[in-house]
Amino acid sequence: MPLNLRLRGSLLGSLHFGCLVLAQPSVDPCYNYTVLDNPWRDTTYGSGSNCDQSVSWSGWYRLFINTVSAHIPDTCVAYGHCGTNIALWIRGGHPTVQDGVVTRDVCGYAGSYCCYYGSYPIKVKACPDNYYVYELVRTTLCSSAYCAVVSSINTSYTAVTPATISTVYPSVDPCYTYTVLDNPWRDTTYGSGSNCDQSVSWSGWYRLFINNVSAHIPDTCVAYGHCGTNIALWIRGGHPTVQDGVVTRDVCGHWINYCCYIGSYPIKVKACPDNYYVYELVSPTLCNSAYCAAVTNISSTTTITPETSTAGNVV
Repeated sequence: MPLNLRLRGSLLGSLHFGCLVLAQPSVDPCYNYTVLDNPWRDTTYGSGSNCDQSVSWSGWYRLFINTVSAHIPDTCVAYGHCGTNIALWIRGGHPTVQDGVVTRDVCGYAGSYCCYYGSYPIKVKACPDNYYVYELVRTTLCSSAYCAVVSSINTSYTAVTPATISTVYPSVDPCYTYTVLDNPWRDTTYGSGSNCDQSVSWSGWYRLFINNVSAHIPDTCVAYGHCGTNIALWIRGGHPTVQDGVVTRDVCGHWINYCCYIGSYPIKVKACPDNYYVYELVSPTLCNSAYCAAVTNISSTTTITPETSTAGNVV
């Protein structure tokens, strides 16, 4: 189906001493956007072959469904809705007006996981009259498309908080009750392979070693075809400090020029006093994918800020 876009102009005119004075257009995307009103984007619509990967996106967009203002869902949308196969939603909740422009991750459901497919992040802004505008970008795969939902919102309220996994502190400290994971092929310097962690019966907490040296899961992007597998898994959000206790981190895999194209189930991480980390690992979403291990000097007393990449670039 053709993409239906209508430009909403912002150039205003006013009479001044009998003359028409043209005001300069505002740069605020709340008043400079393109209308995106395809009926098939509605979350109540079934599957289809629509794909936003081929659209020449430019600037900011406001969503409508049947002339009613809509927004991209910030909760999981099941496979086969919104006139496509991979229905795209945003993770992290919508901002408030006070937040200004924020960046949000884009997710797509598959394989019983709400963020199985990642897509390039987009920018979002809440506008004073209770609507949102989005700086949309090309998606990572076909058939995938941005969804739209019509529901009551209030952009002046606190941003939506996404559901999180419970991080109840274990009764036994995992820093001293872990299983050693020391496959040499997990090293980030190792090439590709057919190893797959999906078939492993994971249980409890693990500490990584490479050639008897303490290692950790990378928290920056690992390129495709490393760590003895195809989809090399890394964690996003940085490692915690000892003071942080147990935290939850998203697991990502690089593919098709995007560092988090493949999402996998989140894992729990804990920093230990002697400068090492332990991980509560779970089966990833697909083969061939496996957790990587990196040997570098890091301190568990200082939070690591992960590097980020622009869309299409590997960090």
